[in-house]
This record gives sequence, C-alpha cells and structure tokens, in this order.
Amino acid sequence: MKQYEFVVKLLAACAVFCILSVISANAAISDLNTANKTIHVNTRGVAAPQVQWEQTFGGSANSTGRGVQQTNDDGYIITGFTQSSANESQKVYLLKTDSFGKKQWDQTFGGNMGNGTGRAVRQTVDGGYIIVGQTDSFSVGKLKAYLIKTDSSGNKQWEKTYGGNAVNYGASVQQTTDGGYVFVGSTVVDSMPLVYLVKTDSSGKVQWEQTFGNGIQNFGNSVWQSADGGYIIAGAKVQSSDQVYAYLVKTDSSGSMQWDQTYGGKGFNFATSVQQTTDSGYVIGGVTNSSGPNQYFYLVKTNSSGAKQWNQTYGGKGLNLAHAVQQTTDGGYIMVGDTFVGGTSLLTATGSHGYLVKTDSSGSMQWQETFGGNGNISGQDVQQTKDGGYIIVGSTDSGHASRLDVYLAKF
Repeated sequence: MKQYEFVVKLLAACAVFCILSVISANAAISDLNTANKTIHVNTRGVAAPQVQWEQTFGGSANSTGRGVQQTNDDGYIITGFTQSSANESQKVYLLKTDSFGKKQWDQTFGGNMGNGTGRAVRQTVDGGYIIVGQTDSFSVGKLKAYLIKTDSSGNKQWEKTYGGNAVNYGASVQQTTDGGYVFVGSTVVDSMPLVYLVKTDSSGKVQWEQTFGNGIQNFGNSVWQSADGGYIIAGAKVQSSDQVYAYLVKTDSSGSMQWDQTYGGKGFNFATSVQQTTDSGYVIGGVTNSSGPNQYFYLVKTNSSGAKQWNQTYGGKGLNLAHAVQQTTDGGYIMVGDTFVGGTSLLTATGSHGYLVKTDSSGSMQWQETFGGNGNISGQDVQQTKDGGYIIVGSTDSGHASRLDVYLAKF
C-alpha cells in the first residue's frame, strides 16, 4: 500500500526528505493551487494575512528548513540541513536572521562521515539554542538521535548522540522546567521501531529514557512538557499494512506512561505535532485519508485525558500533509504543511505549494492560503509571532530543479 510505504519512509530517520525529492519543478497547479500566486481564501469573515516578506537561503547544493522559532530579539532561528556541494555530506544547519529575515549568521554541525539533519530548534533560557535531529556522521550506517547545544551566536557548547545500534532519530525537543531537555523520536528494539522519549540534564547527560508502542511500527514526532510536569507525545502507530493510527501518549515526570490513545478511522492516519491547550487538553495536527482516497490535514482536539472532543479535516483533492500546529492567542489554531497535485500519494504527485490553515477554537476554518511563487514549496513549521502574524519555514526549489533552498516567510 502506497500510504503505508510513505509513512514508514516519512517518519523513519533521514527518509523524511523523500517529501521533496519526488516533486517535479514543472507542476501544473490546480484546486487550491495557482501557479506563481499566493491564494487567500476567507471562509468565516476573518481576513487572511498577506505575505509581508519571503527569504531563501542556500548555496550550490541542497539546504532545507525543518524548524523555526521567533527569538528574544524578534529575529528567527532555523534548523534543517545543508550541503556545501552536491558531493558533500549533509550537515545539521543552524541559521539566525533578524526580524526581516536577513541572515545574521549560520553554523553547521556533524562529523566527517555520513549525513545529519536538524529537525527542531528552541531558544534556551541562557539565550543559546538546543537542536535535535539525527546523524550517522560519526559512524556511517549507525543513525543516532543527535542533540546539540549552542551559545547565542551558534557556537557549539556540547553535542551528544543517543540510541542503540539500529536506526534512531530525534524529531522534537523542549527545554524542561528544571533546565534540562526532553526529546522524542524513534528507536529500533528487537527489530521493532518504538517511540523513543529521552530526558537529559542541562549538559545532555541521560537521566532516563523510555520507549512506547506495541504495533508493528511506532513513531514519535512531537513532545510537549505538560502543566503537571509530565509529557505529551504525538506520533503514529502502524497496526498492519493497511491500518495506521495517530498515536498520543501521556507520561508522568519520570516518563512512565499514564495513558495512551489512538485516533483516526480505517486507513492511514498519523500525528506530526502536539501542544497542550489553554483548557489543559491537547491539540494534535497530522494527516488522514479515512474519509476517502484523498489525504487531508487532520486536526484533533482532546480533553486532558486524551478523549477526543472533536476532529476536522482540511484540504483539496489529492494529497495534503500537515507538519505543524499551534494554538493561537485567540484560542484557535494555525496549521502548516503542503498541498500536492497530480495524485493521492507522493509517488504520483507532480508538484506542491505550502498550505496554511487558520481555524477557530472549534476547528472551523476561518481562512486558508497556499503560498510560494515559482517552483515548489514545502511548509514544515509555523509559529505565531509577537505581532500576531505567523512565521513559516520550509524548503523550495525556487523554480530550479537542481537544488533545494531554505524558505522563510512572514505573514
């Protein structure tokens, strides 16, 4: 099944970049997409924001953006990967911009072998940054979860790798209230991929680690420290070759499971992002095709025990992939991802644009936008900014099929 093949490739280790590798630079954009335009669709009387500025970053080879956060100085910090040339390995990439998206500095991290990528970045209380991702650059063929701590200028203070001898990756990180860090990803134990949760001290030393899941394969994609000091994790549980569920796990402060839940109907469902909401429940963003042949943005709201309160889907005909969700200051939600054309799977899609959806507190769409000009865009992360707008990071081929660049846009 193509959707099953996709979730395994998307969520396991470096294969997440297959999202962009199949895109043709000569896409015929239809449905929500119109070539060379940003489409603004107002559905609930709420004005959709306009693009204030866009920036791209990259060199002669591939560079991608995976995570973004607004920094204390109103600039932005970005992580992903970059290559100095097509023949060189991929390095974890850290890029700092000012408030207008102009580059102030960048740094790369990793060993001399293999490849690495940053999946998420957060500014720390000391003004530096913590990055999580994966790398096999220190031992080719042994993919490890990778945690990097830098100072405020991106200079490395320490780096650590985590996991066993099989495939391991880190997907999401947060500084915890005790000054340490928690990250989630996946690790393989006895040939079974499991959700992998790791808590470290402020120097990256493991304090404890836990694994979760009992399906054929299990993946962790997002973690959030909850108000009670525990952790909420979102990911996917593969039950069979034709059944994948969005997966939510709640733990206590020591990583012991308190409860877990699955969401979605028959077919393919997975969660890419989670956040605790202001009512102490949780919001999950992801993808589903339970309602038919098309794949849609999937938004699920739960109570504090993980019981579903409501769910909504968004997107046009074809393939729509949501990568991130955040609760907004008005109590609603913002989601970002991709909308594809040319088929209902990555194997048949011929092009993509970034796709941004804003809802109210009940998940009813207020507006939607596709964004990107020449070429193809992937929207990977979104955050509401201090001025009430939104910052988006992703990747673009900028109309040239030879490479990918980091894409940053302010709405």
